[in-house]
Amino acid sequence: MPPVVGLSMYRRLMRRDLLDVCALIFIADIVVGVQSPIFSLYATSLGASLGVLGLVTSALGLGRLASAVPAGLVSDRMGPKTVLVAGMVLYAISFALYALAPAPGWLIVPRILQAIAMVSTFPTGIAYIGDVIEERDRAAAIGLYTAAMGSGFAVGPLIGTWVGSTAGYPAAYAAGGVIAIAGAVFGAVRLVGKKPAPPADSKSRRFVDRTSLALLLRHPAIVMACIANIAMTVSQTGAVFTYFPVYARSVGIGTLTIGTIFAWRALASATGRVPMGPLSGRLPAGWTLAAVLLVEAGIDFFMAHTTSPLTLTLLLVLEGIGFGIFLVTSQAAVSAAGGAASRGAAVGIFWMAGAAGEVIGLVFLGVVAQSLGLIAVFGAVAATSLLSSLVVAGLGLLARQDSRQHARVEVAAGDHGHDAPQ
Repeated sequence: MPPVVGLSMYRRLMRRDLLDVCALIFIADIVVGVQSPIFSLYATSLGASLGVLGLVTSALGLGRLASAVPAGLVSDRMGPKTVLVAGMVLYAISFALYALAPAPGWLIVPRILQAIAMVSTFPTGIAYIGDVIEERDRAAAIGLYTAAMGSGFAVGPLIGTWVGSTAGYPAAYAAGGVIAIAGAVFGAVRLVGKKPAPPADSKSRRFVDRTSLALLLRHPAIVMACIANIAMTVSQTGAVFTYFPVYARSVGIGTLTIGTIFAWRALASATGRVPMGPLSGRLPAGWTLAAVLLVEAGIDFFMAHTTSPLTLTLLLVLEGIGFGIFLVTSQAAVSAAGGAASRGAAVGIFWMAGAAGEVIGLVFLGVVAQSLGLIAVFGAVAATSLLSSLVVAGLGLLARQDSRQHARVEVAAGDHGHDAPQ
């Protein structure tokens, strides 16, 4: 009786440690959501050109690229709670510096600090779930976790655009900083501190296990998820969060309307993440990610060929649903591939791949925007998503073949063990 089984699973998930980390990540994504629809508008109001906007925005990816794996390693060594709380503190510092910026160049430092805060919260929360939730319920727990993320991101843009339009962009960043401080206090009080014990077979544990990192970098599921993350990040950070608000303003759509569009997108994305948790363990990850990227390519293309607020809202709602599917599927696959001892590092590698796509993609898109115009940006992103969809589909096939070969080897080894003399 599947419905009863499903209800039983979700009853098991109604526990303090999971609900608390979901609440913290809800707060964290409110903070990120506050700045998402207004950052490009704020930067251009300070005098940034389209090319400079791409460069300044890429600092977020550069910071994530440099800090993703170290944050994962610190999480594996000191426990996720420490990193999560530190990430919320970094959000507060970052947003204070945003509010004080007098020129576009002054946005780079807070952008990098925000990047470190992001890799210290969102992927670390996945590692926290891996530590406290049994494997049978982990995919469903990640679905709830990512739904909490999406719900926070639905609230944040409304706060950011409302405060930004009524009191100015610096005031919006100040509001985000206050929310971040509240999140840090909540995390320090409520989260369960679980410092991993050192391995029993060694007296000391190296901070960086190069052999384990090399194995993770070659794992088929992680490689596939990383390629998909690069493409999705280029689309998300480039087309959706950086250049869409500029495009929307250029066709006469107001700041509050832009924030509302982002809120609807986030709500749609969050709604689909809860049921996607259990499904992610049944659907082939490669085909799911390839399909999402294919749809993403179409959305990126059509986004720049309409000026209707309703059509743009529908496109971003569809994009949000696709992103929710991508987020649950990819992170569940990476978390499972990482194992208990190196789950934080595995998720860090996944985020580092997205950061690499963000840095390279935004610099490239900045050049495209400056030389070919705003519309060309969306075409370039659509082409990237389409090509990546084909690559991910191919990698998915290779990953399935690899897993089947490993299964045959394990079965053969088991049969050999039964035949061996006692």
